[in-house]
Amino acid sequence: MPKNSSKTSIFLASCMLSIILLSLISSVILYRQIANLQIAPVRTELVSFINEYEYELMRSTMAFSDAYNHHNDTKEYTEFNTWFNMLLSRYQGLERIEKQHSAIFNRLNLRLLKSNLQQIKLLVSRSDIHQTANLQKVKQLFHQLVIETHQFQKQWVFQNESLVLAKQNKTLSSYQNSVVLIFVTFVIGIIMVLYLFSNNKKLLILRRTLEQRVDSRTKELKDSNSHLISEVQERKKTELELMQSQLAAEQAHKKIQYQANFDPLTQLANRTLFLERFKQASVRADRNNTFVALLFLDLDRFKHINDTLGHSIGDKLLQEASSRIQIVLRASDTAARFGGDEFAIVLSDIEELKTVDLIVSRILKSLACPFRLCGNDAFVSASIGITVYPTDGADTETLLRKADSAMYKAKDAGRNNYQFFTQQMDIEANERRLLEAALYKAVEAQEFSLHYQPIIKSKGDGIAGVEALIRWKDETRGYIPPAEFIPLAEEIGLILPIGEWVLKEACSTAAKWVENISEPFIVSVNVSSRQFQKCNMAEQIANILDETGLAAKHLMLEMTEGLLMGDDQQILTQLQEIREMGISLAIDDFGTGYSSLSYLKKYPITTLKIDRSFIQDIDIDSDDDELIKGILSMAKSLNVSVVAEGVETVRQAEFLLENDCLLIQGFHYSKPMPAIEFSQYLQQGTSQAGSEFKFSRERDCA
Repeated sequence: MPKNSSKTSIFLASCMLSIILLSLISSVILYRQIANLQIAPVRTELVSFINEYEYELMRSTMAFSDAYNHHNDTKEYTEFNTWFNMLLSRYQGLERIEKQHSAIFNRLNLRLLKSNLQQIKLLVSRSDIHQTANLQKVKQLFHQLVIETHQFQKQWVFQNESLVLAKQNKTLSSYQNSVVLIFVTFVIGIIMVLYLFSNNKKLLILRRTLEQRVDSRTKELKDSNSHLISEVQERKKTELELMQSQLAAEQAHKKIQYQANFDPLTQLANRTLFLERFKQASVRADRNNTFVALLFLDLDRFKHINDTLGHSIGDKLLQEASSRIQIVLRASDTAARFGGDEFAIVLSDIEELKTVDLIVSRILKSLACPFRLCGNDAFVSASIGITVYPTDGADTETLLRKADSAMYKAKDAGRNNYQFFTQQMDIEANERRLLEAALYKAVEAQEFSLHYQPIIKSKGDGIAGVEALIRWKDETRGYIPPAEFIPLAEEIGLILPIGEWVLKEACSTAAKWVENISEPFIVSVNVSSRQFQKCNMAEQIANILDETGLAAKHLMLEMTEGLLMGDDQQILTQLQEIREMGISLAIDDFGTGYSSLSYLKKYPITTLKIDRSFIQDIDIDSDDDELIKGILSMAKSLNVSVVAEGVETVRQAEFLLENDCLLIQGFHYSKPMPAIEFSQYLQQGTSQAGSEFKFSRERDCA
């Protein structure tokens, strides 16, 4: 219960006790007042007794006068004797009353009364009572008693009445005070009852809350007791299992040590154990004047296996490949898995490099055999880079880095081979790192620019459009070819900001040109497959068109065939959304990739751009001539436009015109130009430009 409620209850209880105590005191006082009133009947009886005494005294006096005035009347003597005897007995009663109520008889002289009565008795008994002196003496005594009694009676009645009245007034006042006190008590009691009634609900709620808490606590205690009982039982089991746990702990310790040094999937050494083994091998090499070969191995096409057959199959392949590698190695060699499909191998105690050639050849041959995995045949190979301690480096970090460079050189050489590290590789790797750093800086500083190469209508009808080509001029290297930095940008992820900048810049510039061109005009922009994989290109393009104000019909996106070969539903959805916006879609370098008619039917392609390698061999290689004719015929039947890239000679232009290739692009017409020069180019007029540059050898430049 809350602290405030407890204080309130104590206060109310104190008030109730106080009220009860006051009522009790008032009742006692009233009772005593009433008890004091009980004396009235006693005093009334006393007054009656004294009145009777006075009456008997008067009768005795009168009887004496009657008796002794008639000397021979026996009846009157008898009556006097009767009343006088009664008076004597009344005196005895007065003596008893005086003992009980002495305060009342302060004014009544009982001694005088007694003395007078005794003298009267003596005188009456004398024989000479009839003498006048004696009679006068008796009368005088009676008269004195009558006067004394009368005086007492007057004083007694007055005092008794005032005393009774005062006590009655006091009793009435006490009664009135008691009534007021009882009324106040009643009012306070009613207020307290109302207060308690109004708080009854709260008290009930508090009571229920306390009951719930008590029940909850009781349940907790029961659960705790049951838990304690369970713990006691478990303790017995724990004591029984302690010996087993110690044994399991030892086994776990061994397992942890194993996991700290070995790869859990392939059971090969991990990086930690590999570095320790290399350190041991290098110490022996220094002591024995031998070499240590460090191999960095990467499985070719492993990602394709993972993507097509699943990661579980990929794990089985890694296990099988690890087993094959382990088999062909010597006992002193160490193979380790660094992660994914990358392996590192330490060949220790090498006296001649031909030993390294022999072991590496065995590894390549072993891995080149088919892998039978869950009913599927998988084919992989390996690319291996090799460094030698201490010739190529003195520490593992340097040797691994150089071996990695040699491994990439092996991949560039066609894969399924090995390459020893050379100084040239180090130079190329260093140049790549410098180029990567410069590319990050170029993106941040926006060091890129766009050049524009026109797309000409071969029949002399002017300019059909323009292709936006990115250019990068580095502060120290000058212009860097796109073929050099674009693949690097795709690899390190910078193609996303670069591609977005190119698209926005090209659309913004083209929006100004189309305002002054009445004929259809298209700006063509190259996009990377990484852009489609990493972001929503349809949404990005829509935002750029809204921002630049370029109509969708004036934009064409160029992509390579590799983007379409992945059969990715997400890419197909994006291309369909882009095409529905009215944007044209072109396949760049058509014929050099995985050329297939199926994706021409599946994807909403509007244009094919024949690769320059076919155009350059016109009239040189008849097969290329026929291939170009076939492409033009196929495109016509599919209602797809064709753009011939790389046209540099008159003969090439004539051949394309003869075979109805309507759109031509190349140095024969114009080299790529900055935006300002291309604006001047457009001002000459599209029709004039088409005729002027149609077969002009002045544009034949590299």
